[in-house]
Amino acid sequence: MRGGPRVLVVLSEPPLSEGGAAGRVSIGLLRGLAAHAVDVTVVAARQPWAQPGDPPSDLVVEVVDVDRRTGFLQRQLERTTRPLGELSRGAFGARVLELARDADVLHLEETVTSWCGTGSGVPSLTHVHYLARRDRDPGPVWSPGFREVVEADAAERWALRRSGLVIASSPVIASELRRRSRSAEVAHVPLALDPSGYCRAPLDGPPVAGLIGTAAWPPTRNALERLLGSVWPAVRAAVPEARLVLAGRGLNRVVTGPLPAGVELVGEVPSAQAFLARLSLLLYPVARGSGTKVKVLEALASGLPVVTTTAGAEGVAPSAGVAVADTDAGLSAAAVQWLADPVARAAAGAAAHRDFAERFSPAAATATLPGLYARLASSSR
Repeated sequence: MRGGPRVLVVLSEPPLSEGGAAGRVSIGLLRGLAAHAVDVTVVAARQPWAQPGDPPSDLVVEVVDVDRRTGFLQRQLERTTRPLGELSRGAFGARVLELARDADVLHLEETVTSWCGTGSGVPSLTHVHYLARRDRDPGPVWSPGFREVVEADAAERWALRRSGLVIASSPVIASELRRRSRSAEVAHVPLALDPSGYCRAPLDGPPVAGLIGTAAWPPTRNALERLLGSVWPAVRAAVPEARLVLAGRGLNRVVTGPLPAGVELVGEVPSAQAFLARLSLLLYPVARGSGTKVKVLEALASGLPVVTTTAGAEGVAPSAGVAVADTDAGLSAAAVQWLADPVARAAAGAAAHRDFAERFSPAAATATLPGLYARLASSSR
C-alpha cells in the first residue's frame, strides 16, 4: 500500500455547513483527513429528509440519493434482519460495495452506516456518535419510541460484533462500548468542526444567552422546559437586562403560551453559525443525552462561553470556558457570573476558543485516525 491505505469514508448525509449535525462534523472529519494526507474516497447518502445543498467545493464527495419506497411487510422484515440497515440496501448500498473494491479500509461514519460494506471483505471501523439508550427511555413497548430505541441499540451491538474497530465520539461512549463487549477494540476519536465556518462572537455587547436545537429530539425538548421553568427566571432576577434567545426547528410547538420576561423565540434560523455569533453565551441545561454535543462544539468554535450540565459537556469537560453544573441553582449562578461581567465573559470566550483549536479543530481531532487506518489495513494482509 504505497503512501498509506486507501480509505472509503461512508457518510449518512452530505457534508453541508448548514446541514444536520452529522453533516457539519463530517466537513471537519474530511478536512482533517486531508490535512494528514490520507488517501480517501467519500460517498454520502442523501436521504429524503436531508437539507438541500452541495458539499463544499474543496471536498470531493459522491452523493447518492436514497429511495426508501418499500412495502410495509418488507420494511418490518428488514428491520428484524438488519436493524438501522436501510442504507446498506438499494443504490447506495450497491455503490458502497462497488467503491469498496478499491479500498483497504472502510470508515463507516455513524451507526446507521454500520451495515454498509457487509460482504465486501474490507476491514472496517464504525464511528459511534451517541448511544440510543443513554439518550432516552424506550417508553411503553407499543410506542414508536420503544421500537426506535431497541432498533438503534441492536444496530450498535452489531457494529461492535462486525467492525474491526469501533471509535467513539467521547470517553463516556468508549467506556460503555467496552463494557458491552470485552472483545471489541474501542478507541476515542473526537468529533471535528471546521472553524472557518464560524465567526468569533463579539462578547462586549448586551448580555444575551441562547440555545439552539431541534424540538423533536427529547433531550433538547427537556432542556428547553428546564431552562424556561427554573434556570432562566433565576438568571433574569439577578441580571434584569439579560435576554434569552431560542432558535431551532419546531420550538414553537414546544414553547407555547406567554414567554417569560426577556425571552425571544426566533424559531428555525437559516444559519446556526450566524445565530451563535449574536450571543454572549450558550446556556444548555440538558439532563441526559450521550456523545459530544455539536452545538457545544459550535459554541466553542465561535468563542462563546458555555454553561451546561455533565451530559452537555460530555467529551468536552469543564474548563475556563465551559462551566458545568447539574443543579438549577448552579447553572443559574454560572450564567449570571458571565452575563453580569463583560471582562470575565471575554476571558471565558477566549478560553473556549483555545480549547476548540487544541482539541476539536480538524487536524487535532483526526490526528489518531491515520495510524488506526494503517493498523486495520495491515491486519487484513
